[in-house]
Amino acid sequence: MYELVYCSAARRDLSSGDISAILKTARDFNSENNITGCLLYYNHEFIQVLEGKQEIIQSLFAKINKDDRHFDIMVLAEGDKEKRVFNSWSMAFHELSNEDVQGISTEVFAENFIAFSQFAVKNTFPTILFWSKVCLLLQK
Repeated sequence: MYELVYCSAARRDLSSGDISAILKTARDFNSENNITGCLLYYNHEFIQVLEGKQEIIQSLFAKINKDDRHFDIMVLAEGDKEKRVFNSWSMAFHELSNEDVQGISTEVFAENFIAFSQFAVKNTFPTILFWSKVCLLLQK
């Protein structure tokens, strides 16, 4: 199993319709290609986790890089892992609200979840807590 995690900045004029279109395309493609993952959106920033076959993920990411609905794309982590985290979602999505952010420990979340996600590769208590909270938000 291969995983790629990246973050990016959304265009300022990105609409909810744009996000719906992104999700529809992602869910269709991912279902057909056995890809799972999660897309979070907060304060005009995205973080996405993709899980699946390495060749498919890398090819998909090349297309994602060319999408003009976002910019400043930065890979945070990639590599092999033992099992999927988002095995029941072709593309889970959650737009974080200020309440969501406040509900997650301010010390752990450090005001900007994108900055925190840079530590996602490390198996520490804060990162485990972060991804656990993400999963809880997605199950709402």
